[in-house]
Amino acid sequence: MTSLPSLVEVIAHHGITRLCHFTPSRNLPHIFRDGEIRATKDLADDVRACFKATDLKRLDGHRDKICCTIEYPNAYYWNQVKAKGEALLFPDWVVILIDPTVVLRPGTLFCTGNAARGLGTTARPGSEGLLAAYEPSVTGSGGQTFTRSEGKHLNASPTDLQAEVLVPGPIGLDNVQAIAVQRTEQAATEIARLRQLCLSVDSVMWLIAPSMFEPYAQAGAIKSGRRPIENAWIASVRGAHG
Repeated sequence: MTSLPSLVEVIAHHGITRLCHFTPSRNLPHIFRDGEIRATKDLADDVRACFKATDLKRLDGHRDKICCTIEYPNAYYWNQVKAKGEALLFPDWVVILIDPTVVLRPGTLFCTGNAARGLGTTARPGSEGLLAAYEPSVTGSGGQTFTRSEGKHLNASPTDLQAEVLVPGPIGLDNVQAIAVQRTEQAATEIARLRQLCLSVDSVMWLIAPSMFEPYAQAGAIKSGRRPIENAWIASVRGAHG
């Protein structure tokens, strides 16, 4: 019987470079102050944590873990946020890009689709769980079947673009590769706000990635094997905005 590859081997084979965590930008000051992204359970139990968790109900049942997606964010979730009117309360959102090696933590679970499907019962550990997200065909939310176009679908992205990884928290800022925003102006605003609070932002790269907030454009690129455009917020731009 052929043994399964390790998680490290699966990550390398698919060229996975990052995980993505969607959150309202109002959470950033608390993340930078604490030096970590915290799980919903910690946010709910700690009265000092005054920032809004994006989904306190956590229908997946794993409140001790942090919801992430692989390589690109679940932009369909952003559409749901707007449809619910939450974007009016929290208009600016960010995508935190995280080193994929955090999946090596004991207790990490993988879902072929949205983790809330089946109330979290579809979550599986280990390389078998991660490999399942890259099957040629998977069943996602609402029983919908997602298929992977051989030779076209971006190798790093799961078959169902809503596939999730549940990582035991907290995740420290030293594991954060970058923070992606929708517009250049937003990057300038977020950085200025953090600096006004005397919080250091110099250790984190900032990316302008509008496609991360446009589900159909992002999906079209991924399914055709293309990486959507992302631009670093470079030093000259930083200087121009103070």
